[in-house]
Amino acid sequence: MLCVFPMDSGISSSTQNQNELSYFAICEDRSFIRTLFHQWLETNLPCRMVQVSHPHKLGAYSFRLVFISTRITPTEGRILPKHCSGAPIVFDDNFTPLTAVWWKERGAKGLLDFRDGPEEWLNCVNQVLDGKLSQTPTAKSALDANDSKRGLQLLSRREMRVAQLLVRGYSAEEVAKKNGTTEGTIKNQRKSIYQKLKIVRATQLAWAMGNGVRGSH
Repeated sequence: MLCVFPMDSGISSSTQNQNELSYFAICEDRSFIRTLFHQWLETNLPCRMVQVSHPHKLGAYSFRLVFISTRITPTEGRILPKHCSGAPIVFDDNFTPLTAVWWKERGAKGLLDFRDGPEEWLNCVNQVLDGKLSQTPTAKSALDANDSKRGLQLLSRREMRVAQLLVRGYSAEEVAKKNGTTEGTIKNQRKSIYQKLKIVRATQLAWAMGNGVRGSH
C-alpha cells in the first residue's frame, strides 16, 4: 500500500518541482509513530511524507529518503530495491550491536535510535541528505560495540524472516504455512537461529533481535 498523508495533494514530479519539496517515504505499521514522524519532519524540513507498507512496494516514485522501522523485514538482501534511488534510514527504539550492523550491512545510510534526542535525529537526517553515512549517538555506540563474528548478520534471509515471525508469536506450524514449507524445516531453522544468536529458548529471541517487534501483528 502507498498512502499520502492528508496534507499531501499528490506526488507527481511536476507538483514536487512546483512546491520545491522533497518527498520522504516511511515504512512503519504503527500509526502514532507515522504521525510523530510526519509532524517532526514537516516542522524541521521542507518535505511531504508518504506511507508505504514495505520498501519493495515503492514502485517508480522518487523519494529522497525512506524511513524504515526495524519491524519491517527486507524481502531481499538489501533494504531497498535496485530501482529506488532514495537513501534508507532505519529507526528503532533499542538498537543493539547485532541489529545495528545487520541493518547497516543491508544498505542503511542512517540509523536513528529513539533513545536519542530530536536534535541528534535531525543532525543524522541532514548528514544522510548530504550523502554521508550517519547514526545517532546511541546507534553509533551499538555499532562500535559490535562483535562482527556473531549475531543477526549471520542469519540468512530466510532465517531472518522466520525469526521475525517467531518473535511476533507465530508457532512453528504457522510460520511453515506462511513460508510454504514444512514444520520440520522451520524447527531446524529455529534451531540454527538460536545457535547463531547464542540463545536457548523462545523467550530470549525478542531481546536477542533487539528490534521492538514483540507484540506486533
